[in-house]
Amino acid sequence: MISFFSYIRSTLVKNKKKLLTIAIAIYFLIFNTLSAFAIMSIEQEKSLGRRLLMMVKQQVELINDPESLIYISELGHKILKQVGSSFFTYHFFIINDDGLNAFAMPGGYVFVHSGLIEAVDNEDELLCVLAHEISHVECRHIAKRIEKMQKVNLATLALAIAGLFLGNPQATSAVFATSSALNLSIALKYSRQDEEDADRQAYQWICKAGYDPRGLAKILEKMVRYRWLGTSSIPSYLLTHPGVADRITYIDQLYQEHPCPQRVKEDNFELHRVQIRLKCLTQDPVDVAQGFMTKLKKNPKDIWARYGLALAFCEQQNSKGAIKNLNILIKQHPHQLVFLRDLAEVYMHEGAYQKAISILNNYLTTCPKDIIAQYDIGLSYLRIKKAQKALPYFMGLLHNWPIKSQLYFNIGLALAKLHQMGAAHYYFYRHFLATGQFNVAMYHRRLALKLLPKNSIYYQALKNSYPPKPLIPNKNKQSTGS
Repeated sequence: MISFFSYIRSTLVKNKKKLLTIAIAIYFLIFNTLSAFAIMSIEQEKSLGRRLLMMVKQQVELINDPESLIYISELGHKILKQVGSSFFTYHFFIINDDGLNAFAMPGGYVFVHSGLIEAVDNEDELLCVLAHEISHVECRHIAKRIEKMQKVNLATLALAIAGLFLGNPQATSAVFATSSALNLSIALKYSRQDEEDADRQAYQWICKAGYDPRGLAKILEKMVRYRWLGTSSIPSYLLTHPGVADRITYIDQLYQEHPCPQRVKEDNFELHRVQIRLKCLTQDPVDVAQGFMTKLKKNPKDIWARYGLALAFCEQQNSKGAIKNLNILIKQHPHQLVFLRDLAEVYMHEGAYQKAISILNNYLTTCPKDIIAQYDIGLSYLRIKKAQKALPYFMGLLHNWPIKSQLYFNIGLALAKLHQMGAAHYYFYRHFLATGQFNVAMYHRRLALKLLPKNSIYYQALKNSYPPKPLIPNKNKQSTGS
């Protein structure tokens, strides 16, 4: 819902020492990507998105919870099925931030704040947000705005984007050499027409998917209400996305003129699971546990208070408490088999891998397509030094596991234990490249090329591609994104 540039601007406002580094980096990013073309091509936009993604991973904290990421991705793909053919491959991320925000970058990268996920009342609202952001990407709003700046001095353009990062031009007079830089900063923001185009396109997709498009108006109303209540968690959205009140009005009018009854039966079970998981991951687990215990005193059958207490205990390394509460849930809700998978994960946390394997084997006979269970049983086998059993599970997840760096590392470990060192270094290379550790990645790349036979698919993959160095090296923080 908030543009990529406006979001980064707000996150860096307290860290101005990075301005010149970022400005120079963006200058070369724009120069290398755009200077030789009159119109930004799809491939240029994809390249720009990949490079900007590297920057985002260095500046924000991503939540790498597989269940939450899989849920958001599956929800986004419900909209993408309605989009049909697209130039872009979409990737979804969750940022640890309590703001009611979401934004999309050129190339198909969609970010949602944990605060927004926790604030929605139902799946409709969250799906509407994702549809709106996907629409911005499909309409190429950011790319088109950059295209209009082709005749502008590139150094000025770099300063303009850096100004957006800082967010307060008056405090950066030394950086803004000309008034044109400030004007360009303003020009990068979404217009009212951009917002209306995204809303109207999203409305059509939401209707085709069988959901309630009024969810977008409801989430906008929440954002306005939070601002009126004085919260500081979402100022950038209402400042950078124009005409919020008008958007609420015309979305409601659009529904009156073109109603589309909801066909998908409302089921918020997975949403509630994700909301509880994010709460336990982003807040003090002691405070969270206390809050859920208070709720359980009022209603001992509160499924989500019980689940939240179990997860909060797990975060506190209180496996006994977590196991006790999960067993209560399993007894009270035997049809919700996913609680068995949660129980296995607690046993994994305390190192009882054989117990976890026993539970997961039984669970997978009923839910064989559950990729989290597949990953967990692979990891459990790896921990008890049965790499030959772990590897097939990991390899089967290469196309659909949400945290690629995590998967690459464990595949590398399994291959190393099986004495397949060339292939192991190949996957270590991919792991360290995905986590932004370029020099370490290159070390493993060299070893892989040395050890792999030249007819190996891994050898050919390495020889046919050589990654560019990151634009902004960050020695102090290692990204953990996918």
